[in-house]
Amino acid sequence: MRVRHSRLIGIAWVIAAVVFGVLAFLSDNVSFVGAMTPVAFLAFGIAILTRPYVIIDENAMTVKALIGPAQQTYDLNVADAIEFDGKRVFLVNDSGRRRLRGVTGWLANSRDWAAFRVWAERRNARSSTATIDDSHPRGGPHGA
Repeated sequence: MRVRHSRLIGIAWVIAAVVFGVLAFLSDNVSFVGAMTPVAFLAFGIAILTRPYVIIDENAMTVKALIGPAQQTYDLNVADAIEFDGKRVFLVNDSGRRRLRGVTGWLANSRDWAAFRVWAERRNARSSTATIDDSHPRGGPHGA
């Protein structure tokens, strides 16, 4: 599963690039920095619109950097739970509850974020069932 960045934020960066580009073009005296600002804004907007924000599978969650190859991977064990507190995301496991840095709902595409929440709820339900089943002999509460 992939969670994309918000299209609204990406489009806002592209519009800002166009506005700054028009202003630089209409200006009588433009410095190198003034000329490169629209290019930087455009590149940032395109990156937001094309690069994934979070890549999720059953065993790991990877938060991708917007620019460059940097990424942070959080390993997910069967018993780990993913919790939401408003727009923030937390990983809960044996070592405690920790916030997943860089993962917030306002930066995410709303449909992808909703699908991520549904996936996390289903995963949490499966992991709690697996934890209960593992705690009983023979894999079940009634000793099947």
